[in-house]
Amino acid sequence: MYIYILPVHKSENYALQSIPFTKNISLRDVSKIVVKGRVLERPTRFSISLQNASSFEPDNVVFVYDARFNFGSDSNIIVCNNRNGGIWGSEERSDYFPFVQKEKFKVKIKLNHSHYEIQVGSHIWTFDHRMPIYDVDTLRIDGNVELYDVQTK
Repeated sequence: MYIYILPVHKSENYALQSIPFTKNISLRDVSKIVVKGRVLERPTRFSISLQNASSFEPDNVVFVYDARFNFGSDSNIIVCNNRNGGIWGSEERSDYFPFVQKEKFKVKIKLNHSHYEIQVGSHIWTFDHRMPIYDVDTLRIDGNVELYDVQTK
């Protein structure tokens, strides 16, 4: 487990139109990420990743929030995980699935000292830090959504 003292910094907003969205960030400067968008029709999945490198499948994904509508054997499930040195960790799954095709959504990811706090609607989920958050240099959002706004605070 990793524990951090997180600074408070100014907000940045990114008006978006294209997927995948990638943005160079440093979690030394960010303590909250807010993603607003709309789920497309007949979605399979979308993901929000904090990773090292902007490529599609980097060796190090410090945190991923993956909403799976109909992906492989998964249906309407949230999966959080990490990937260290090209190897995926143990998935943490939630049956709470607030996303609906063609509907708007807002996901808030707050960085706490020992974990991430993910909020969608009134539901809050936590995921412990498994890797150093300061390894993150890229925010990546991909999948069957259109994005309206991404804020880093």
